[in-house]
Amino acid sequence: MIRGVLLVAALVGGNAHAQAPEIDPDSPATHRRAVEALAGAKPLPIVGQPLEIVPVVLEVKGVALGVDGLLRDLNAEVRGREVRISMSADVLFDFDKADLRKEARPELEKVAAVLKEYPHATARIEGHADGKGDAAYNQKLSERRAESVRKWFGNEGVKTSMSSKGWGKTKPIAPNARPDGKDDPEGRQKNRRVEIVLNR
Repeated sequence: MIRGVLLVAALVGGNAHAQAPEIDPDSPATHRRAVEALAGAKPLPIVGQPLEIVPVVLEVKGVALGVDGLLRDLNAEVRGREVRISMSADVLFDFDKADLRKEARPELEKVAAVLKEYPHATARIEGHADGKGDAAYNQKLSERRAESVRKWFGNEGVKTSMSSKGWGKTKPIAPNARPDGKDDPEGRQKNRRVEIVLNR
């Protein structure tokens, strides 16, 4: 302890090299001089610029799925260069309507993200209806729905060359009626759909 005090006292006195050989660190007089030197010492000002701490906010928008992840999420059928994505008409449209619902946007955005990955490909938007009702009416409704989806993609900046086609109730993927002839609501729901057929 006394050696540390002695060194400080010598430095404060500004004569450390000249006095070092003559100092007896164990001497009471040396101790007294060190204490007196420290008592009379003036504190040195701390000069410097304060550091400003600026918080950085990281915006987390989600994890991109990538094309393969999107195709899995959309339950797409991939056969060679053809990709077929089926979307339920009940999600896209209100009953008997061809105007897209606001709630359909998240699913449509996923399909748009896939299409944007293939700007030089071609896509066909196909509308399908269930077996209930007049064939001519269902045909027109399926056409209007397919065209509505095609226009939506175009307005969202999708550059893929797209056409639209309505099939009415001519291409069901599930029975519209049960074997006993009664109505099959679940089967008809599967048939009410819009399919995006992408040729990469």
